[in-house]
Amino acid sequence: MKYYYLHPFKPQYFFPKDFKKNKIMRSFYKPYSFVGFISWWLFKNSIIYRTLFEKNNIETHIPEKNIRRIVGTKAQMAFNTGTTGIEQKITALGVINKEEFFIKYAQTEISRFNVTNEHNVLQQLSSLNYVPKVLDYYQDDQQVLLKTTVLEGNRLGFILMNDNILDCLINLEMMQIKTHKEPSTSLEKSFAHGDFCPWNMMINKNKILLYDWEMAGNYSLGYDLFTFIFQSNFLLNPKKSLDIIFLENEKFVIKYFSHFNISEWKEYLVNFAKEKIELEKNKSVNNLLFKYQNLLKYA
Repeated sequence: MKYYYLHPFKPQYFFPKDFKKNKIMRSFYKPYSFVGFISWWLFKNSIIYRTLFEKNNIETHIPEKNIRRIVGTKAQMAFNTGTTGIEQKITALGVINKEEFFIKYAQTEISRFNVTNEHNVLQQLSSLNYVPKVLDYYQDDQQVLLKTTVLEGNRLGFILMNDNILDCLINLEMMQIKTHKEPSTSLEKSFAHGDFCPWNMMINKNKILLYDWEMAGNYSLGYDLFTFIFQSNFLLNPKKSLDIIFLENEKFVIKYFSHFNISEWKEYLVNFAKEKIELEKNKSVNNLLFKYQNLLKYA
């Protein structure tokens, strides 16, 4: 099958020939930079531009044959190779028999663990209407594939914390969910999404929808709150100082912890920074390590 890859210097997103006919495929890539926006516009609107990045065989980038043995040979899919390293996963948006779906495919030990964790969490959240529903799950000694429904809404770009997002956080963290991820801490814990950032959110009729639950677990209270405040800024607003980030969000931090009757919340920020530092140290690409080390000093 013929594919076109988006980034001219780093093939990561692969789209089938007729991807523009599928609304979900057109929404697969969300640019956060000016260069990304221009590249995506050219890719969608110029067939001449796309043919510069054409591939008839993508097996060197995507294990398409393995995935199709599980999903089906007739499925039309757009792929994302993900970030290379020990946590790398293949994701895809697809359509088969007019049914839209999303998949995660993992082969490394850590990525298989994460996708298995997401499957476990989604099963427990199946009654909620703001998370994907599990359609299928496959696991053997070498690979794991999770297939879910596709959430319908507008993907968020960079957005500041607001009362709507704060309410979503509080409701989420009051749930009792069993997960495979439970870092050791003496502080009060709560269930958390684990990667609560704009790129894992959609909005539909002013309601927040959440996907990508593989990092979900029972973390120290405020983990998702601080992830949204700091990690989102570190990646999407890297030049913004910690002082400015905190001033923009102080009232939400106080309001959040007041809901849980906690006035001394600074130790939770310290613990959050330490947990993030340990996570970054174990990653193949740890661009945020320095940011979290500075956050720990600041806290």
